[in-house]
Amino acid sequence: MQEYKCVVKGVDGKTIKNYKLKAEDEAALMKQIKANALYLVSFQKTEAKKDIIGGNKLKLSLKDIAMFSRQLSAMLEAGVTLVKALNILYLQMEKKNVKESIRRLYESVQKGEQLSEALKKQENVYPEIMISMVEAGEASGSLDSVIARVADTFEKDVKLRNKIRSSMMYPIILAVLCVAVVLILVMKVLPVFMTMFTADMVLPLPTRILLAFSGILTGYWYIIFLAIAIIVLALRAYLATEEGKRKWHYMLLKMPILGKTITKISAVRFTRTLSTLLSSGMTLIQSLEIVIKVIGNRIVMDGLEVTKEDIRKGMPLSQSLRKANILPPMVYSMIGIGEESGTIEAMLDKTSEYYDDEVENSIAKLVAMLEPILIVFMAAIVGFIIISIMLPVFNIYDSIGK
Repeated sequence: MQEYKCVVKGVDGKTIKNYKLKAEDEAALMKQIKANALYLVSFQKTEAKKDIIGGNKLKLSLKDIAMFSRQLSAMLEAGVTLVKALNILYLQMEKKNVKESIRRLYESVQKGEQLSEALKKQENVYPEIMISMVEAGEASGSLDSVIARVADTFEKDVKLRNKIRSSMMYPIILAVLCVAVVLILVMKVLPVFMTMFTADMVLPLPTRILLAFSGILTGYWYIIFLAIAIIVLALRAYLATEEGKRKWHYMLLKMPILGKTITKISAVRFTRTLSTLLSSGMTLIQSLEIVIKVIGNRIVMDGLEVTKEDIRKGMPLSQSLRKANILPPMVYSMIGIGEESGTIEAMLDKTSEYYDDEVENSIAKLVAMLEPILIVFMAAIVGFIIISIMLPVFNIYDSIGK
């Protein structure tokens, strides 16, 4: 859709400058002007406005999508038509990127496109799980309830991410403070104390080690910074490859406490997403194909790929998951019960709620373990620096006493 800036005249002969219209092409523009009983004097195309991320592609956070889904579902359930609901959301939305995205959805739907098609047109903006569920909801005539399920799923996912971030905030701040204190002591405080000692003094070994470390930091800090930057960039480039991701994810799963926490997070995402997709009317194979993409951990994803192929061969979901052995044992048992009783979606919901609480407990344990380790590490480093500084002072006092 191109925007045009026109100069037009009305039936009364008055000229209207800076008259803006949107049309597919110039022929459509002329039809619009004629329909509005206006006469075109001149026109020019306006440049497409860039979105707030600096390009023509939008980027919405999961929180933005959850909020949009919740508001849209509320209006659809109240009996408001989809076009009118999108128009209302566009008018009341304040965030520029969300507002622009809703405008594009509104224009597409107004032209007769399905909402799922409109979502697809905005590439990499809306998650595949949302597009697939909306498509299934449109086919079954239950779009309002499906959008509500989408909102529930994304809100829970946002809540889980916020739990992880807030729990890890204190250890990160503590680690940064530890590094900052050490750098200040070594690069600022230590050189001041060293002026007290003469060049012919025999300094203790800890003091010599600290002086050497201080000299390297103060004299070659730019080389150290460059080396760290190169190592970080090289690691990021390697971890961006499939091999690097798999090795990193495998190592994370094998770490004590952290590995179990990641497995539980995978269990939450698997059970919650699968339940949501199955309840929207999608088949098990279709649902698994989408679930695999949202899990995140490459090792778990590989296991689910094998599970999907086993299900194609006729193996029940619980047995194929148990064979892959990528999730906690309780998941297999609960799914098995659901398969036998015909309540697999309800069992998946209950399992996701259980592991949601388990993730919170595991994160709390992880943070409780990290805090004393960081404090002890910081105390040891600062203690070593203080001892290294004070030892020569004590030696001077001893020599004066003698």
